[in-house]
Amino acid sequence: MGERVIRLFWECINNADFDGLSKLLHDNAYIWLPNTKEVFKGKNKYIEFNKKYPGRWYVDIEKIYECGETIITVARIFTNENTLGLYVTSFFKLKDDLIEEITEYYSENDEPPKWRVEKALAERY
Repeated sequence: MGERVIRLFWECINNADFDGLSKLLHDNAYIWLPNTKEVFKGKNKYIEFNKKYPGRWYVDIEKIYECGETIITVARIFTNENTLGLYVTSFFKLKDDLIEEITEYYSENDEPPKWRVEKALAERY
């Protein structure tokens, strides 16, 4: 059941379906963004954050793991023009089949450092 809820969550984000997103979150859900040291207390603030975020964003789930009470996803987030992309690793906790807590770590996609390219230590994929 948990994985289905999380897949629906990402489907709502992908479709900008914030009413649908509201149905998946506990009223008093906590959403943590450690990269910026922010916490959204309550689903309404998190939904408003998503509504107000500049631009239109889409999601591709690359990995999903269910580990006991925690579900972990790795997703690629990108714009309509695909001009900006980033990855988010998210840790979800559910209670009563609703999302009670999310912790999200964002990272931008970037080129490898010049020194690694020059040393040919890795290959691009």
